Formats: sequence, C-alpha cells, structure tokens
Amino acid sequence: MDIEDLKYIEKKLGRKPNDIEIGMFENLWSEHCSYRSTRNILKLFGKTIKDDQNIVIGPGDDAAVIRIDRETGLCIALAMESHNHPSYIDPYNGAATGVGGIVRDVISMNAKPIALLDSLRFGDIEGEMGNKVRWLVEGVVSGISDYGNRIGVPTVGGECEFHRSYNYNNLVNVVCIGIVREGEVITGKARDPNLSLILVGSTGRDGIGGASFASKDLTSESEEDRPSVQIGDPFVGKCLIDSVLEACKTGKVKAIKDLGAAGLTSACSEMCYGGGVGAEIHLEKVILREEGMTPYEILVSESQERMLLAVERGGEEEVIEIFKKYELPASVIGWTTDTKRIIVKIHGKKIVDLPLDLLCGAPPIERREKLCIFEEYIDSNRVEMPEDLGEVLLKLLGSPNIASKMWIYERYDYEVQLRTVVKPGMDAAVLRFMECPPKALALTTDCNPNFCKLNPYVGSVYTVCEGVRNLATVGAKPIAMLDNLNFGNPEKPERMYQLKKCVEGLANCAEFFNIPIVGGNVSLYNETVIDGKEYPINPTPTICLVGIVDNVEMVPSIYSNVEEGDVIIVTNETKDEMGGSEYFRYIHEIEKGIVPRCNLEREKKIYDTVIDLIGKGLISYATDCSRGGLGVGVARLCIMNKIGAEIYLGNYNKNNLRDDILLFSETSGRILLVVKGENVEEVLNALGKNGYIIGKVGGGSLSVYSRDKEIINLGIKEMKDVYEKSFPKIMGDVE
Repeated sequence: MDIEDLKYIEKKLGRKPNDIEIGMFENLWSEHCSYRSTRNILKLFGKTIKDDQNIVIGPGDDAAVIRIDRETGLCIALAMESHNHPSYIDPYNGAATGVGGIVRDVISMNAKPIALLDSLRFGDIEGEMGNKVRWLVEGVVSGISDYGNRIGVPTVGGECEFHRSYNYNNLVNVVCIGIVREGEVITGKARDPNLSLILVGSTGRDGIGGASFASKDLTSESEEDRPSVQIGDPFVGKCLIDSVLEACKTGKVKAIKDLGAAGLTSACSEMCYGGGVGAEIHLEKVILREEGMTPYEILVSESQERMLLAVERGGEEEVIEIFKKYELPASVIGWTTDTKRIIVKIHGKKIVDLPLDLLCGAPPIERREKLCIFEEYIDSNRVEMPEDLGEVLLKLLGSPNIASKMWIYERYDYEVQLRTVVKPGMDAAVLRFMECPPKALALTTDCNPNFCKLNPYVGSVYTVCEGVRNLATVGAKPIAMLDNLNFGNPEKPERMYQLKKCVEGLANCAEFFNIPIVGGNVSLYNETVIDGKEYPINPTPTICLVGIVDNVEMVPSIYSNVEEGDVIIVTNETKDEMGGSEYFRYIHEIEKGIVPRCNLEREKKIYDTVIDLIGKGLISYATDCSRGGLGVGVARLCIMNKIGAEIYLGNYNKNNLRDDILLFSETSGRILLVVKGENVEEVLNALGKNGYIIGKVGGGSLSVYSRDKEIINLGIKEMKDVYEKSFPKIMGDVE
C-alpha cells in the first residue's frame, strides 16, 4: 500500500492498522473500487440528472432504476461493468464472470434480468499478433455465450472492434437490463440497525486481489496474476437469480449487495456505509469451500455467485429455507449496528474495528493533465484516389470493424424469454414489453475510439450522437445512458487529459439531448509496458443508450417491407471529415485528420423528426450511416433487404467532394431512410433542408452514379458474401 495513504490512515485511526485491516484498505482504496482519480471528474455527469426524467434510483447503487410506465409501475434496472484485465489473462473465465457480475448487480435491485449487451475490443486481428487475438476472441465470446445462454438471459446486442492499441489490453464491457415494479425496488443500502446479514454462496480462494489487480498496468509478468481471475458457474448463477427474486417476495429482505470487487469487505462496508449504519461480522459463520482460509482471504475473496442480504429479524429462517430449496449455501454471518463501524470477529476474537467513513472514503487524487490531441489537418484531395471504388467498398465491407459479426452473435441465445423483436446485427436491439404493450425497449452500445484518440472531446460528443442516431432508426426516444470509461494509466498526464475531455464531451452532449447519465464504470490502467515502451489503449468511453419505442408495431426493422421502386433518402449533408475514418485507416493506413463535428441543434431536429416519421408508419426501413460512411450504409441496406439500389450522388454533393470522400466520410447526423413513393413528399416536408433523395430501391445490384458516370456496380450476392464471410475467414472457420 502507498506509504502516504498508510500514514493518512494511521493518523485518522490514531493507531497502526493490522495486516488484515491494511488488506481491506488496499482493496477498497484501489482505483477499481474507490474511483480516486476520477471521482471529482465524474461529478460533471450530475448536470444531466433532472427532475422530469423518471429516475427512481440514480447513480450510486449497484444499478440504476428508470420508470417506464407510470400506470403499471413498470421500471427497468440497468448497469454496465467492465472485466478487462481478467479477460486478457483468462479470456473465458474473465468474460463469463463479467456477465455473472453485472447480472448480480441487476438482481440486487430485485429486478429480473431480461437482456445483456457486450461491447468488445481486441487487438489487430490481421497483424502479427493475430493468433493471440483470435484466441482471445474465441475465449471471450465463448465465456459470454456459455454464461448468458445457461442462465437464460438473451444477449441482444453490442459491438466488436479491432485496433492495435488493444494488442495487450482487450476490453470486455457488459450491460445488463432487468425489469421490476416501482414499489418492489430494493437497494444496496441497509438503513436500519439489527438487520441480519445473510451471505448466500460459498467462499473460496479464487479472485483474491481482483480489485487491486484491476487497478494496475498489465506487464509481461501478468500471467502470474491468473489466480486473481474469478471462476464462474452459470448453473449456480441461474439458481441465484431465481432464489434471490423469490426471497424478495417474502418482504423480509431490506437490502441486497452483490459480492464483486473486494468481496465481503466491499459488499458489507458499502451496504452499511450507504445506509448510515454499521456492521458486526463473525467469519466462522461464513460457509467455505476450501480448508485453511485465513480471515484476510475470507474478507477479500471474489468467489462468484454470492450475494449479501440484509433481512429483518425473525425472517432469517424463511429466507434461508428458500436458498436451501435451490441447493445454495446460506448463513447468517452478522448483523447491522448503529455504530457506523465495521467490526469483524472470528471465534469471539476481534480482528477488525474500522470506521466506515474512513474505509469507504478514500481521499480523491488530483492527477495532472497535459494537452493530448492528435488531430492534424490533412488535405483529403492529396490522398491517392483509388481507381476502383467498388473494390474499395468490398474491402471495407470485409474489414474486421465493419464485416458482419454474425460469427459472434449466432453463439448467443438472443431469443430466450421471447421478447427480442430486433435482433443482433442491426443498429439497435428492440425488446417487447409484454407488461405494458405496445411499448418496447431499444438498446445500443457505441464508441469511436479512433475519433477519441484524435480529439477526446469531439470524439465523445460524436459517440453520444451516434447512440441517439441508432435509437432513432428504430423509432426510440432515449431515456437513459450508462458509461464505461476505459483508459490507460491515469498517472500519465496525457491519459488524464483524455479522460477528462471525454467525460466533458459525454456530459455536455447528454445534457443537450436531455439524457440522464445514471450509472457506469471506470476502468483505468489499461496500459502495458514492455521493455520500457508504453502501450496504452486508445481512449474508449463506451456508452449504452436505452430508449423507449411507443409502438413496437411501427419499428421498420421488424416488419421491413422494402420493395422495388421505393425511394432512398439520406438526412444531413456529407462533409470532408475523414479524420479517424475506417476508409483512411484501413485503405490508406492514415490515422490522422480532422474528426467529424456534430451540429447538435440540427442533429436533434433530424433524430426527433425520424422518430416521429417512424411512429406514423411512414418509414419502410432506416439505418445509421457512420462507420464506413454512405457507401457502406447503402451496401448494408441492400444486403439486409436482399435487393439492389440505384444511387445518384450528383444533386446530393452540395460540397463538391471527391467521390471517395463523399462515399466514405463519416459525417455525423446521417440516417438512410427507405420510403414509399406516396410518402416521399410528407417525409421531405418534415425533414426540410435536412433530407435529400439519393436514389431508389430495385434490381439485383448496387449501382452508384456520380457526375453522370457509374462509379460502382456490385451484385448483392457479391457484397453479401464479403460482408458475412470475411469475419469467419479471419477467425479461421472458413477457407
């Protein structure tokens, strides 16, 4: 432990802490648990919280709770978490326990999990570390699918990106959504003394030191940290879901806390500190699955599938009997007190006596910042113009970041629970609410680390706009946002600058769109040092946006009826904004330039209009236009609907751009709409100056014309084969 921290603790305690207490401080004061480097910065998100946003439980609990329907009292619980370091050292178990942990965060609110999303980032799969990256992808995807499928929670969406900055630190960010009635919400805060503390699940040595392990850089010796990775059991996880929800129905459960990072130390301390009480714990009552465990090991073990319940006196036997029915070990290990201290005993001997405000109140660290923007102007017209733009489009469709990830999501059971109506592979997932039809829930995860590397603030604003745009394609109004801030070593001033500017961008853009940021996670030290050389990840402020569809029957992706002769309209103009684009990176190996700027007023008007048009049933199909630009957007439109299109760029090219720039720029604010002929005038009138006709649907190929010349002609099957088969080939599953 840092010597200055130890001196501070000694001064506050008035004595030297013993070894067990030092271990507890080391875990709870770790970056992973305490957010010491980011706590003050995260306060910026507070301005997004308003009184009129239907927030039942806001930031600070295991999961947030948002009201969906006032009449029925239906709410959703939502949480986002990372399991990055463990998933690099042990990809299968690291990813699986990431799923298990976020599910437990949701059930701790007495919410039934109904959906999972995963946002994944790996190293350069086509580079010299390709074999290692493929091994990581296989392990992570298997871990997510095995755990999610076996507990019966559908994985309905997410994203997967590849870049060399993740060669030594892949990212596994997981979202879980649950449903609960407003009057039945339980929090992680025990507010009364004399509540019995029941620990469900057995405790072993796996995962010891996980919190501190997640709060340091990886090194070439990090394989030695494999014991810090927890081992999950999805069958037990499913039993835990069902039993906890059943126990809550007794009315005897007053607070619930997942045992995640720092195990029992964190769960008990945070539960009591958050509610303003204290606790007395008797470790001999903890059910162990390994012999000879020391008190320290028991207190900080991160063994999976464990929950801590605060139960009113007299209800212990009834609650424990429920867990026995599911063959889950459970025991009363202590009780809450009015002391605001945590006291730990074993066989009557006191071994810990700490004030919770000190244990849970690590002082924030003010890190230095240093300007870190890599944006630099590049004259796009001086970049070599490809001879065959059709060949370029095919290459982009097959790039690891654009190609279909069907290979991944087909391993997930995304239809279990029978709610999923828009499935993985689209811009946003949609789940039906049987509890309050015809409403539906829309979900998306987004981030553009390439943009955030070049300009952290602008890239983060773009990320939020892309999320709102994805929701708009299914007619959903955003109601809440989660964030997962993945960055390098905060002790480096450049990384701290990136982090602060990304938070500012997310906060300012979310505030503009009136989207509350209700929870999230910070994952730092995603950086590796090898032979003295630093390998930080690109700044990756991943977000999850949640939206509400008023009438699921109107979502274009569900009942797509794209037909010959339908008109294709694009919103917003295209600009020469090639910095960070997939075209520059993948085709020309350029990772510089100016990042696309977002005109928030214009984009809000566009998205609101598209949502309204979809609600009126005037849109036959809608898709976001971002990664890969207009060219990839139109190609995906053809592939998804199994029909060709004729695109005429002449009247749309208001800025007189070169053909490749017009096709592959990633300007924000663009959505491709397919509209019936009889609805075109009404749609254009609604969009005003923000809508442009660029072509029509029909035939068996994609034909693109510019300046009276055909510049692309590709068959649907040819595009489909490249788009759907490239990733399996990269993974080695297809010759």
